[in-house]
Amino acid sequence: MDDNHSKLQQILNTHREINKAFLHLLHKAATQHGISPVQLIVLGKLSEHPNIRLSDLADRMSIGNSTMSGIIDRMVKAGYVSRERTEADRRAMTLNLTDKGWELREATEETRIAMLEPLLQLSDQDLLEWHRLQKEIIRIIKTS
Repeated sequence: MDDNHSKLQQILNTHREINKAFLHLLHKAATQHGISPVQLIVLGKLSEHPNIRLSDLADRMSIGNSTMSGIIDRMVKAGYVSRERTEADRRAMTLNLTDKGWELREATEETRIAMLEPLLQLSDQDLLEWHRLQKEIIRIIKTS
């Protein structure tokens, strides 16, 4: 294996390990609150984008409309999400968090932040460098 191939493989392996660790934390935070990781992400998206349509939410999450519909159905049934008709188009529905959904969002966010807090063991300089490197990797990949 040549040196460049070895370097690239090391980059991919490290990225995969970090991604796996973050996904594990997401799963752990979600299950502590009795929801799935996807539902936890939906809570976040709905808190950032109130009155969003199901199709727009599905697009933002790169999930098909029928899959997203099933997720939302379960969250409506659990009392976390409400569907509301729009004034402009009575056939259209928008999604919002209910009070119960907002409470769950706040609780899961606290749990997630507590789980990520050990990252603050990194020095401020290391955190800045990590952020800079991630931005540079994104730039390189997007322009390739």
